[in-house]
Amino acid sequence: MRHTNILIVMLLLLSATQALALPDGRELYIRNCNACHQFQGAGGIGLPLTAKKFRDYSDDYLFKTIRHGRPGRVMPAFMEMSDAQVRAIITFLRQQTKTQARIYATSRLSGDPARGRQLFQTHCVACHGTDGGGQGEGTGVTLSRKRAFLIMPPAISNPGFQAAASDRMIRQVISVGRPQSGMPAFAEQGLSERDIDALVAYVRQLGERAAKKPEVALDEPPSHVTESPYDFETTVANVKQAVVGANFRAFPDRFLEQGLTDEFSVNPRQIGIRFCNFNKLYDMLKIEPRLGVVLPCRITILERPDGQVLLVTPNLKVVAHWFNNDQLVELWDRMEETFTDIIDEVTL
Repeated sequence: MRHTNILIVMLLLLSATQALALPDGRELYIRNCNACHQFQGAGGIGLPLTAKKFRDYSDDYLFKTIRHGRPGRVMPAFMEMSDAQVRAIITFLRQQTKTQARIYATSRLSGDPARGRQLFQTHCVACHGTDGGGQGEGTGVTLSRKRAFLIMPPAISNPGFQAAASDRMIRQVISVGRPQSGMPAFAEQGLSERDIDALVAYVRQLGERAAKKPEVALDEPPSHVTESPYDFETTVANVKQAVVGANFRAFPDRFLEQGLTDEFSVNPRQIGIRFCNFNKLYDMLKIEPRLGVVLPCRITILERPDGQVLLVTPNLKVVAHWFNNDQLVELWDRMEETFTDIIDEVTL
């Protein structure tokens, strides 16, 4: 009996230790995803992360997307993360979008790719391009899209998408569409199940034809996280003072959860300080007009349950390289120094 009790205690201690060691999905998201997708999931450099989309995503699709990214486009491969860290981000996203994972069978559909090609030319080319590349070269956001497009259509021939999406998930998306992104529900447009299966088969052919591009893992994280030696209110005040002192104009504060929940449930200990220098803004937009989707600049301030205050800033050197623009890389190298000076002043 005594040995049994000892064993139970040891198991409880082990479980408690494992629970304490579980990665924090919210913090991982802020460190690695917020720079592109924003905390509200509204998107910017990266695609929007909305509940309507997540209802059709399997956790396997999300896991493979985070792990392998989209080679040749903005989404990097997070190969350095552990499986537990990737799953923690997925759990956080499920909580944020209030969605459950959808389960899809992994077997392939038996559609007619020749029929699918005809349908693709009629219904899909205008957005996804003849090769399924989304008409974008190098990034997930491009000015070459029609202004009616709310977002850049995904590159469905991309090796990352092809590896992550099951046939049945692709069929589901084609069937129900993405109304918030401008993609119609083709099941309501008169396409039969046979037609949609044919489209899926052709999408797979596009993936086979697409040039294989190597995965590029990040050498550095896309965000810098700095611990503040001050309390939350003092840190916020210091950031505003440092931003203005660096010749930027500060905009009204924005709670990170604003738009995700009702105004009474927003966590007031998590805010984003947005700021801009219009001369620098003009210089940036002359070099890279696509930057309009991620400006103004921002510093995120959040307080942990233990009272520790964190400052999160984008790693501009990393983000700049995603645009494949050498002039922008040079300019943002200088901006990175400015951000560093601001954080140094805040934490003195």
